[in-house]
Amino acid sequence: MAPTLKKLLTLIAALALILFSYPLWKPLAKRQKWFVVATNIGMDSLWRVGWKSGQIGQPAVLSPPESGLAREVTRTQEIYANYLRYVGWDNQQVAGKRMLELGPGAHMGVPLLFAADGAHYVAGLDKFVPLQTGTYFRSFYMRLRDTLGTAEKVNFDRAIRLEPKIELRPEQALHIYGKELSDSIDELGPGRYDLIASNAVIEEMYDPAPLFKAQDRLLRPGGVMVHKIDLRDYGMFTKYDFPALEFLTVPEWAYRRMAEASGQPNRLRVNYYRDLMVRLGYTSRIYVTWLVGVDHEIVPAKEQVRPEMDYPNASLGMIRDIRPRLAGPFRNVGDSDLIVLGIYLVARKPGE
Repeated sequence: MAPTLKKLLTLIAALALILFSYPLWKPLAKRQKWFVVATNIGMDSLWRVGWKSGQIGQPAVLSPPESGLAREVTRTQEIYANYLRYVGWDNQQVAGKRMLELGPGAHMGVPLLFAADGAHYVAGLDKFVPLQTGTYFRSFYMRLRDTLGTAEKVNFDRAIRLEPKIELRPEQALHIYGKELSDSIDELGPGRYDLIASNAVIEEMYDPAPLFKAQDRLLRPGGVMVHKIDLRDYGMFTKYDFPALEFLTVPEWAYRRMAEASGQPNRLRVNYYRDLMVRLGYTSRIYVTWLVGVDHEIVPAKEQVRPEMDYPNASLGMIRDIRPRLAGPFRNVGDSDLIVLGIYLVARKPGE
């Protein structure tokens, strides 16, 4: 079958599925797992044939309300503070470093806070979201700058110009849009970075192994990566009151068609990241942020979590109940790994 015809038939099938399911979707979804699966396959198909593009939630990111400025400044400061906390740096240790953030989104707020604390060079790479330069974002950068001390403002201004238009100063800051990390190594500079960081990005890569290999090429010996990784289902099932691990019961062939093109979570569990760091020869630490049966984020995240202290015994009961239905890749994953729904991964490259 010709590729064009195959795409057309896939699109027609996806649209028919979505149109057919629309009036029935919400009431049926609460009872029928396979209806959720089928609808997500239909939506994912639209990405596959190019009728949808970009990132989940992108329109809301690119058109934020002015009323959200203060909240966005606070969120940016919290992300920055958490990167430092889990890497084990204080603000003074940022001086002279080179850092790269993966998936910064519509603005370079976090890298600019590194610059303000004296980082020698900062970069951001986002495959889906271009750097925004509108009125809202100028106001955002100005508010972020206003939170800084005098010396930090000088450093901030060395990395970005806000008038007459928003421009990063290339000698100290870089933003790359629309490329994979593996295709940007030469532009970024191999072996140059002291820190590579991301916030809720890694889980959207269906196979993140190439991304980690690319980071290895960019980090200098002794360099560190810190990634906040969401191991939940992005609400695919849980918003319809299914158990937290219901998405792990979907066979791999079906889940790939649900998630690979649209950026839904890859389902990889904490053991995957732990084992990958061993294969790369990195020393790693993992801090837990979310757990099965706990309705709030653990702040600060913990390396060790214990029953009754951090989660109820009922959480283990939830795992026992769902285990017989788990898809093949998850049947041998231990309870202590299945219970984890979010992490910070901190890993150090050997050397120095």
